[in-house]
Amino acid sequence: MYNMKYFENAREGKNHWLLYVALLAIGYVVAQIPSVVYMPILYVRKAINGEMPGLQNGDFSEAIKTSMNMLNDLPGFVVLMLSFVFWIGVTWLLFKPFHKRDRMTLISGEKRFRLGRFFVGVAGYFVIMGLVTVVALLISPETNITFQFDGSKYIVFVILAIILVPFQTGCEELIFRGYIMQGLGLCTKSKIWALVITSVTFGLMHSINPEVFEYGFFKAIPVFILMGAMLGFFTIVDDGLEFSWGIHFINNFVAFAIFGNEGSTFGASPLFVQAKEEFSIAMWLTPILVTVVMYALLHKKLGWNLKEAFEMQ
Repeated sequence: MYNMKYFENAREGKNHWLLYVALLAIGYVVAQIPSVVYMPILYVRKAINGEMPGLQNGDFSEAIKTSMNMLNDLPGFVVLMLSFVFWIGVTWLLFKPFHKRDRMTLISGEKRFRLGRFFVGVAGYFVIMGLVTVVALLISPETNITFQFDGSKYIVFVILAIILVPFQTGCEELIFRGYIMQGLGLCTKSKIWALVITSVTFGLMHSINPEVFEYGFFKAIPVFILMGAMLGFFTIVDDGLEFSWGIHFINNFVAFAIFGNEGSTFGASPLFVQAKEEFSIAMWLTPILVTVVMYALLHKKLGWNLKEAFEMQ
């Protein structure tokens, strides 16, 4: 196993906590620019067309849901993805001036992008989740699945997804499994605490996702927390976030463009849409199962070692 340097590299340069707060705040504010520009235009257009629903009985959660649903089309998808492009862009631009260290220390302990690790994450997760989906459909053949293909519109969507989803997932990996996790590792001197805190934060970040409105906060959010824990776990054992980035990319791309649940993803146009089902404990167990299976299959091939990975040097 190579030396574990991903967390240790974070000790380079300047690491005052105010720098972390400042850069995260700047990134978040800049990420709102696409929506701030687009939403007023969208509101005016819908108001002119008489499509604006009123706020009934002071139900602000319904108002939030309605506002987010307004982005549930191709332009809305692009606007949401551009938010992540802006965020990752400004973070990448300002990181070195702020922290006085190499930007690649955010990505890998080896200070370089390991493209092979990214594609192993893509292929491994795609195969395992494909098998899980097939088994689930065999167990429940009555599942209602609809095929939808809107010709050129779908082709345009897929092209945009291929271009933009790597930025969306890369931004979340760079911020959560990179910037925040490394900072928390320095602060707590514990990779486990860094993993737990970033996983919970990652889950809460998805609080206005459609799944939360469909299933309820306390049913849906643990799924996102466990997904964050899986991605964080693989970032730690693989000493970098390329593998997790690959997992995250193929997970989101498939949900957007190939196989998704009804009303589960903003602006998605998957070929196959599964009708909404009642919440089941299997939704919580799937990220855990996938983590165990992927680790069991790949740990020898990729040189993973749990004891070495979670030690703070």
